[in-house]
Amino acid sequence: MELDDIIREIKNRGLTGYKISEDTGLTQVGIDKILNGTTKKPTKNTLKILNNYLNKSYTTNNELAEPTELYAKGVPYYDVDFTAGFLAVENSDIATPDSYISHPFFKGCDYVVRASGQSMAKVICHGDAIGLRKVNNWQEFFPFGEIYAIVTQDGFRMIKIITKGDTDDYYTLISKPTDSKKDEFPPQQIKKSSILSIFKVQASSHLF
Repeated sequence: MELDDIIREIKNRGLTGYKISEDTGLTQVGIDKILNGTTKKPTKNTLKILNNYLNKSYTTNNELAEPTELYAKGVPYYDVDFTAGFLAVENSDIATPDSYISHPFFKGCDYVVRASGQSMAKVICHGDAIGLRKVNNWQEFFPFGEIYAIVTQDGFRMIKIITKGDTDDYYTLISKPTDSKKDEFPPQQIKKSSILSIFKVQASSHLF
């Protein structure tokens, strides 16, 4: 069903944003925005969830099926930039995802958020969805040469390739900007003790 059909069907059934949120894992705020027309273009994943919900939510006895039968939750998606809003998500046990993503690209990720900036534009575009998996024992070991999302003790957040530092106390951060901007993003040294968290960028996609 298209968006207009979904809205019409929800209203015809007398379903509320609260009820749909309970059954699907989508946020009530997001559903209410769709129903009152504030959100004109929900994500494809949100539309898919709502379609599945409306198509499968009632049994032959017109009773609501169990939520576990309606929708297997995927990876939580938070509509925030990693460089701007992710810290609040990571530090909150009650942060509600804007939706869940079941796309195979993001299988095994802990979070999906948005990338921002131009420092990694050759591999990750501004606005791309990025899947993050926390590296719990990064102080002991993690593979060099791959893309990571880094949170520092001072609250800075950046996405870089991490390689061996000039000394044992440092890592080297490598950017991948477009050729026209490569002089703006030279390699940087970061002290290991200044890092709070490291997340492996498991996947990125222009899904939204």
